[in-house]
Amino acid sequence: MKKTGIYKRLLYVAVFPVLVFGLLITIFSYIRFKKSIYTEARTDMRDVAQSMLLAYDIAYPGDFSLVKNEEETYDLYKGDVNIVEDYSIIDRLSQRTGTQLSILYLNTRVHTTFKSASGNRLNGLLANSDTVDKVLYNQKEAFYEDIDVLGTEYIVLYVPIYSSNGSVLGIAEVAKETASLKKNVLRAVWPILALSIPGMILAAFIAFETTKHITDVLRAIQVFLNHVATGNLQAELNTKYLRREDELGEISRSSVLMQKSIRASVETDPLTGLFNRRYLLSAVPKITERAKETGEPYCVAICDIDFFKKVNDTYGHNCGDDVLKEVAKTLKQFMERKGFASRWGGEEFVLIFTKFTASEAFSSLDTLMETIRNMTIHSEGNDIRVTLTIGLADGDNSDINHIVEKADEKLYYGKEHGRNQVVYEIPKKDD
Repeated sequence: MKKTGIYKRLLYVAVFPVLVFGLLITIFSYIRFKKSIYTEARTDMRDVAQSMLLAYDIAYPGDFSLVKNEEETYDLYKGDVNIVEDYSIIDRLSQRTGTQLSILYLNTRVHTTFKSASGNRLNGLLANSDTVDKVLYNQKEAFYEDIDVLGTEYIVLYVPIYSSNGSVLGIAEVAKETASLKKNVLRAVWPILALSIPGMILAAFIAFETTKHITDVLRAIQVFLNHVATGNLQAELNTKYLRREDELGEISRSSVLMQKSIRASVETDPLTGLFNRRYLLSAVPKITERAKETGEPYCVAICDIDFFKKVNDTYGHNCGDDVLKEVAKTLKQFMERKGFASRWGGEEFVLIFTKFTASEAFSSLDTLMETIRNMTIHSEGNDIRVTLTIGLADGDNSDINHIVEKADEKLYYGKEHGRNQVVYEIPKKDD
């Protein structure tokens, strides 16, 4: 039975995603135009609210206030003038701007152009708690879309009314019907829809043709990722895919970055940034094999920080970690163009010298020892100085553990005979 992969199915469905994408563009355009038009309307409404308050300030200087009258109800005053029955300013501005206007004292609507079906003004209504929190208490605007008032949808803006002492004593409300705004949105979107239909057809054709050319890239990425998933972290992806300036190029580069990230997490010690034991155990056999084929020498050194336990006990483990990191940094710099450094465990490090005999490495290690001796590590207000003891052994055809054991014997000898030294040869005991 012939297998049908995702690549062929991708060719079959190339047209459908493009058509859906075109539809999504139309919807997105509608949302964007709506937001733009509503934002513009909000700005206009803010200007109307400020114009209303300015008109009242000019006509009736002073603050708004409620004053109890003889009928045990409250009148709205602006300064010294009772404006409870004077709707001339608010009505004229409402007619001129096509909005409904209200003044709320604290949270109660006391002056409004909103009217019921019977023609009565809708005074006495309370603002909702969300509006009160935003405007009265936090002194910010509150804006709402598609608010139903007596069966008509409005967008509504509430802004604070400040008293002469800077406190908020009320709310100015501006409401605008949404029907005209939605018509403006549709008029703006319609030309896009008319143009997008033939555009979607053309785009679908181009997508169909383009898909044929990207299947090879997808297959290459799939093969590469399969290698990585099965543990081949040395796999390579053709550089021509990495050079692509499109989404497939991004996927290719991301795949390689993922491979490098996996290699770093698997092969790198998280504290020091050096290679870890796992990497060392996999790398040395390749070095050994190359040495057998080419005759090139190599050698192994194992380093131990002297009295490291005393550092931890005296200064704490955080300082101990800082010591490990600084020593590791120095080892890494020292091993550039010589080989590589790795963390063997605890305060022990292994140095692999490629193309060096042990005697050649022994001479260069004097420089490393001097650098470590003269180094002061600053950590948590402490100045810490350390030394190293190093055991050095020639590489051979045996496994890395055996070679490290040989170097470790010399390290142990150095520890037992004064520390702070490089040991290449253990003196023979006198008979």
